[in-house]
Amino acid sequence: MGYDADLDAGTAVTTALRAIGGRMPQLESAALADEPDGVHQLRTHVRRVRSVLAAFTPVFDAAPVVSLRRRYSELGAELGVVRDIEVRVQVAERALEEAADEAAGVDAAQRDVARARLLDAERADYALAHARFVDRQALPRAGARRAELDAFLASPPLAPPATELALDVLRRLIDDEARRTLRRADRVRDGGDDEALHEVRKAGRRLRYAAEALTDDPVALFGTHVRALAEVGDDLHDVLGDHRDEVLFAVHARRTGAHVAHEGGASLVFEQLAAAADARAADHLRKLPDVVDRLRDLVAE
Repeated sequence: MGYDADLDAGTAVTTALRAIGGRMPQLESAALADEPDGVHQLRTHVRRVRSVLAAFTPVFDAAPVVSLRRRYSELGAELGVVRDIEVRVQVAERALEEAADEAAGVDAAQRDVARARLLDAERADYALAHARFVDRQALPRAGARRAELDAFLASPPLAPPATELALDVLRRLIDDEARRTLRRADRVRDGGDDEALHEVRKAGRRLRYAAEALTDDPVALFGTHVRALAEVGDDLHDVLGDHRDEVLFAVHARRTGAHVAHEGGASLVFEQLAAAADARAADHLRKLPDVVDRLRDLVAE
C-alpha cells in the first residue's frame, strides 16, 4: 500500500491484519507437519495477530477483539507446550557442546546420562506433545477459531476512531505502547523477579509487532521513528528471551539432576550445566539497561 496521508485508521489496521491472517493457513500446515521451525513460526504469527489486535483495540469494537485474542491465546498456549520442549532441546544441545571441554570431575558415563536425560528423553516428549497438538487442531474449536478470524477480517467491527486519519490515531497508539513498555521496564531496572522480566519481554514483543504492522508492507505508514521502536522492542524481547531460556534450562537441569541423584546416579554434570546457564542468563540481563535507555530516548522524542 505504501504511504497514504489520507488513509483512515480502520483501513490501515485491517489491511495489516489481513496480511498477517493470510499467512496463517500456510504456517498452520507447516506446524502440523512438523516442518523445520514450523511450530516456532506459527507461534510467532499467533503472537503477532494478538499483539496487533491488543495495541489497536480502540479502532474496533472491544468485545470481538477480546474474543478473538482469547481464541488465539488458547492456540498460543497449545503451541507453547510444544515449542518450550523444542527450546529446551536447543539450549541443552548448546550447553552440552560448550561443557564438553570444560567439565571437571565428570566422566564420559555422566555425560552420556546427561545427554540421555536432557536430549533423548526431551525429543521423545516433543514427539508426544506435537502429536497431541495435531489432535487438538482437528477438534471443532480449532475450526471455530479459524472461522472467527476469517469473519473478523472479512467484516471488521470498526469503532468510531477507525474513521480518523491513521497517521494521527495510530501514532498515538504506538506511542502508548512505547510508554507502556517503558513503565514495565522501569519497574525492573534495578532488579526484578523472573515474572516481572517476562512481562517486560511480552511488552517489548507487542511493541515490536504493532510497530512492524505499520512500517512493513502492505502498510508502510510510518518511517524511522516507528521502525526504531520496533527494533528496540525486538531487542528487549531477544535479551529477555535469551535470559529466560537460560533460567528455565538451569531449573530443568537441576530438577533432572535431583531425579538422577534420587535414583542413585551422579548429578555433578547437571549442576555444572545449571551453573553455566545461570552465568549466561546473568550476561544477557546485563544488556537490559542499555536497551531500556534506548527506549527512553525514543519515548522522549
